[in-house]
Amino acid sequence: MMPKVELPIPTFQQVARMAPELNSWTSMAARAYGMYSGINEAIKMTRGKNALAKERANEIRQEMIMMTLIRLFAVMDRQSEVSLQSAYRFLNQPTALAEVVQWYSSGQDPTVDAPATCSAALDKFLSVYRQVDFKGFGRIQSFRNGQIAHIAWPDAEKAKVTYSEVETMVRACCEMAGQLTLMTSGLNDWPDEHLNEAHHDAYEFWHAAISADAEGRLEDSKEAIP
Repeated sequence: MMPKVELPIPTFQQVARMAPELNSWTSMAARAYGMYSGINEAIKMTRGKNALAKERANEIRQEMIMMTLIRLFAVMDRQSEVSLQSAYRFLNQPTALAEVVQWYSSGQDPTVDAPATCSAALDKFLSVYRQVDFKGFGRIQSFRNGQIAHIAWPDAEKAKVTYSEVETMVRACCEMAGQLTLMTSGLNDWPDEHLNEAHHDAYEFWHAAISADAEGRLEDSKEAIP
């Protein structure tokens, strides 16, 4: 067995620079998964209604789950210099909190309790990271390594990747990216809000479209299927 390679620990400045990108990538994963779950619910709620719109919805649903996986690969890639795993290597150091607090205090209103705010955010990030099922993510990762050029959900299922694992990983990344953003910018920018919004919008649109199509009203509807 090859020895595990020790990866470099980034500086706080490097972590601060990667935080906006990680938040953006995680938000993309959240929106994609939200669309998947919203369409999935719409299809379930229109069970028994035969409509071509449902076939189109199913195609987009599969595309969204695969887009979610691809974006998860990016934010959780252990080998990448810009990833939540890279950020963890810095935040897991004993001196990390002091560095974060020092920076946070310099850019915030002096009335803000920087040590408490940063300590809570750091603890939450580390707690969520340590609860990640890396065995499950390993199945996703190994699937990615061999299938990225021709990615399709049936192949992911063969690798024993489940929808539940994907959702758990997405929500964990959302929490970590949000806490990292708070620590490095003082901003409240939570990717899971994009997930919830995308779920709501996708459900409303596709439930209406499938119902209208099944009832022969789609051509007269102002809603257009993308």
